Amino acid sequence: MVIAFLSFAARDGLTGAVRYFLALGHLDMLWFVPDLMAFGLVVVFAYQQIFVKKNPIGILFVFAFIFSLGVSVYFMKSDALAFVSTIKSFTPMFIGFCFYNRSITERRWVRQVLLVLLVASAAGLILNPYMEYPWAGQTITAFGVEKQATKLWWQGGEVRFGGFAGDSTMAAFMVLFLYAFLAPYMSLAINVASWPFLALAIHTSTSKTALGIFFIYVMMFVAAKLLRYPKRIDTFLRRSALWSFVALLVPPVLMLAFSGVNLEGLSPTLMSMADRINNTWQQPFETVAQLFPVGLVIGCGIGCFAYPMQYTPMAEYHVPFDNFYMTTFLMMGFPFLIVVLYQIYNVRLMKDPIRLSLVVLFNLYSITIQCYGPSFATLMYGYIFSEMFSIAWRRERGIQPALTSPSSFGVGASWSGGADVGLKAGRQPAQ
Repeated sequence: MVIAFLSFAARDGLTGAVRYFLALGHLDMLWFVPDLMAFGLVVVFAYQQIFVKKNPIGILFVFAFIFSLGVSVYFMKSDALAFVSTIKSFTPMFIGFCFYNRSITERRWVRQVLLVLLVASAAGLILNPYMEYPWAGQTITAFGVEKQATKLWWQGGEVRFGGFAGDSTMAAFMVLFLYAFLAPYMSLAINVASWPFLALAIHTSTSKTALGIFFIYVMMFVAAKLLRYPKRIDTFLRRSALWSFVALLVPPVLMLAFSGVNLEGLSPTLMSMADRINNTWQQPFETVAQLFPVGLVIGCGIGCFAYPMQYTPMAEYHVPFDNFYMTTFLMMGFPFLIVVLYQIYNVRLMKDPIRLSLVVLFNLYSITIQCYGPSFATLMYGYIFSEMFSIAWRRERGIQPALTSPSSFGVGASWSGGADVGLKAGRQPAQ
């Protein structure tokens, strides 16, 4: 599980560099090794949930996934290559799911690897305006299909730099979420000193979403610091996580309130939001309603209106559906709505403060980002909400969830003013 997690983090955080050097050594097939590990962990997760823990929500999700794969073949008319791509797009989520009652940061050496990836991601972005990386605009061929491995985006005449990832959105995502994993293990002084560099790195990517959420995280950090007491911090983080689910209502509310309104005429900065409100958030539902009406209930299948759809005869209907929850709902239908409701219930029982803070970041981030394609973003959803797959089993046996990260961001964690344990202090693995 840990090796698979780190493999995806390294692969997506350093996509441009990894693809470039693998191509130089004619080792392109090694790119897919993490995906093979993900396939294996899908089997592990399904076995554990169905036969060992007999967990209803886990069983529901596994069978909904299998059913949605079948629907995707029917709706998108997938061939073998598209079907494999469809599975590949979703399986990283199961790696995250496998971490119920465990934390990726409970081992010191893992935190050190994540720190190296964070520094590399930030440095790659900061240095990018001053040098052209050899992988800029790189194209690769996989299974006979040529596609762009790195993307050079422009916004308002300004380059959106992608650093070592080669993609500006993913580079900013890695900086933001890797920092959220590590911040509680670092002293207050180190955190404060790192903020200007991390903000500069994200600003270089021109990802307004990531930059805004980074400042929200900093404000959460400061608020928790002022609260000082672990119980107060627990309450603050849990309430913040619960309130963050209001973000799921933002797209439908915006579509109801501003559909057809010329927001771009009010301000050029609202152009992308206007496009989402009037086009990309609506068109997938309209397409499914016209071509496959029952899909509005059962979903149109895993991979529809995500990148696997571009490998199918339905590619002409593909649009950039920039919202994680709406995309997944359209893929899986109402079973996913049940899962989301269970997520909200689960937040009240979560004990891991890092996961609680990540709930806030992910729910806000995913309003305008699909989180499919970059596998680590898909994995992060699974990791953040993995605890819901152990609640029923733990309650039946009277087992309390283990604290596998700094307790309430408390003793030894800079959130509550305790002595610094830094990145050198290990923690006991959860039992």
